[in-house]
Amino acid sequence: MVMTNKPTQSELDYEALETRAKATLESWMEMQRPVFAMMTEINGRLIDQAFRVNKAWLGFMGRCLEQELQATRRLMGCRNVNDLMTTYRDVVDTAQREVQVEVEQLSRLNREVAGEAVAAFREGLEEAAHELRH
Repeated sequence: MVMTNKPTQSELDYEALETRAKATLESWMEMQRPVFAMMTEINGRLIDQAFRVNKAWLGFMGRCLEQELQATRRLMGCRNVNDLMTTYRDVVDTAQREVQVEVEQLSRLNREVAGEAVAAFREGLEEAAHELRH
């Protein structure tokens, strides 16, 4: 003789609660999917932009070091005070011009990256809002 155990009322209540909880979680995840996709896209863009800025900064620093080495070589090659003063003035003038150009380029890159970041957020929010509406 085989006895079948019928679920008790508390077991039935638990199963119904578990089913509702799973449905709620699935519904919540479906609603969050556009936001997660948006944040993933934005984070990817921000990381790419950070690499671009870092690459530009490292290039700038490398050029500065190279200019420092060249300036040191030039100054060490000076034979008298007049030659030293002329070379020093030329080194400082050149450094100022080159740093000004570099700073302008880095500023332009930073503005560009900031604009791209704002655009990425805007696009992501618009896409997420569109998906949530439908």
